[in-house]
Amino acid sequence: MKFTDPVSDRLLAVARDLFTRRGYEGTSVRAITARARANLGAITYHFGSKQALYHAALESMTEPLVERIAAGARTAGSPLDRIEAMMRSFLEHVADNPGAPACLLRELASERPLAPPIAQVMKRNLGTLAQTIAAGQQDGSIRAGDPFLLAMSVVAQPFYITVASRVIKEALGVDSKDPATRARIINHVAETIRRSLTNEP
Repeated sequence: MKFTDPVSDRLLAVARDLFTRRGYEGTSVRAITARARANLGAITYHFGSKQALYHAALESMTEPLVERIAAGARTAGSPLDRIEAMMRSFLEHVADNPGAPACLLRELASERPLAPPIAQVMKRNLGTLAQTIAAGQQDGSIRAGDPFLLAMSVVAQPFYITVASRVIKEALGVDSKDPATRARIINHVAETIRRSLTNEP
């Protein structure tokens, strides 16, 4: 989502930062507008409500991920190659947006209805992955099974590694922000996913 109005841009940038660090409930309209150098009514004027601004902030984080996953699905190679490209794209997106996992965890733990941008990104990305799995089943390279259930299993490992990165570092000393460690983790995830999906006799 892009805006031509500089006030909208500032509000969105500040909101994204504050929502990521403090959550929806922990971020006030006053805090957003003060940091964005805007008046108190600016959020209502430009976005309609605090919730609408929150959804716009989430969309600004999730839409690039949808684009990256779609690009991975269009890469050359077998369905397994494309699935690996999608998972690598997911992990690269998280590395580029380090606040996203905490924001997602807060959203999933909240008792509020799931925010539409989160629901949409899950539906679109799992749909793309399931379609690629189905294509592999048709050519015989991917084992039989419900494509959507297999897709959920595929995302489980990179999702856990992403959202639990801080705990993994503190408990096990594995720092996914270290470039060499991160490369090793990504390669491990890619190999594990391939082995779990490959249709072996």
